[in-house]
Amino acid sequence: MKTLVTLGCSWTFGIGVGYDEDPAQMLATFADIKKFPRIYTEEEYDSIKGADYPSYENFIKNRKNQDYFTNFVWEELTQEHTESNETIYNKIRADESIADLYSFRGIISKLLYLNNVNFSLGGSSNDQQFDIMSKIFGDAKKREQFIESDPVVLWGITSTARIFRNNKSIMLSANNSDVGSKNEEELYKTLYTKLYYDHEQRVSDLCNQIELWNTIFDYYNVPVIWFDTFNTHNYPRLPRNFIPGGDLLTQMLDVNKSKISKAFYHYSNWTVDDPRISEGIKLKLLNPITMHPTKAAHIAISKTLLPYIEKHK
Repeated sequence: MKTLVTLGCSWTFGIGVGYDEDPAQMLATFADIKKFPRIYTEEEYDSIKGADYPSYENFIKNRKNQDYFTNFVWEELTQEHTESNETIYNKIRADESIADLYSFRGIISKLLYLNNVNFSLGGSSNDQQFDIMSKIFGDAKKREQFIESDPVVLWGITSTARIFRNNKSIMLSANNSDVGSKNEEELYKTLYTKLYYDHEQRVSDLCNQIELWNTIFDYYNVPVIWFDTFNTHNYPRLPRNFIPGGDLLTQMLDVNKSKISKAFYHYSNWTVDDPRISEGIKLKLLNPITMHPTKAAHIAISKTLLPYIEKHK
C-alpha cells in the first residue's frame, strides 16, 4: 500500500477540525469517533459522580471498558455537561483521531486508499519539520523503512516567524517592543524578533532547504509535493515540485470568490492579524477561537491538493 507522508504545522495535522458552532455537534463528533468517555480531571469527575460511580482511579483504569460500568453511569459519562463552546472545543482541539479522519490529509488518504504517516505538529516550525526528516534519512534503518513504505511526501511550509530551539518550536510575535518583560520566554522571543529575525533571509534559506530535499528525494525516487500553508512566500527562485497559485488560505478564499489581498502575513498565534483571517471566519472556513480550518475548509483544501497527489498514485 502506498504511503502519504505528511509534514507541516497545525493546518496539516488538522488542529481544530472538530470545531462546530453547535457544542452538541462537537461532542457528537468526538463521541462518534471515541465511543468512550473523555478523560475528566479528578476535580471534574468528583463534581459529577454519584453513588454508583467508581473511584476516579478505577474510572481512568477502565474508561474504555463499557462492561465495567452500569448502563446508567456509562450514559452519564458519555454525555457532556453544560460547558461553553470554547471549553468543549479546547478539549477536542488537538484530538488525533478527529484530525486523522477529517483533515485534508485524512480525506485524501481515504479517497486514494493511501496509508497516512503524519509528522506534522501543531505549532511546528519549518526547522522542526526539516529536523524530523533529517533524522529519518540520517539513520540507515529508518531511511530504509521509509523508502520501503513507497511514500509520496506532502510537505507544508509554515510561518517563518517560528524558530526551533532545544527540540521545541517557538512562535515569535509581530510585536518586538516588549523588551522590559519579566517573563523569560517572552523576553527571549521579543529580543530574538528585534535583533535576529529576518523574514527575507529565512525565506531564502527555506528555498535552499526545499531544493536540498528535492535533490535527496530525487535520488531515492520519492515524489514530493510542497505548498505554502497560510502565507505566500516570495522565494528568490521558484522551488521545484511546488504547488502554484499561492498559499492554501489564499486559494481557499479564492474558491469562495473573496476579494482579499494575500499581501499580509499571518503569524498563526491565535489572533486575527490578517484580513484573510477575518474573511475566513466570516465564510466559516476558519473557526473564531483559534483560527484553524473547519471541516468545510479541509474539504476545500483537499480538492486543491488531490490532483497533485493523484499523479503519483
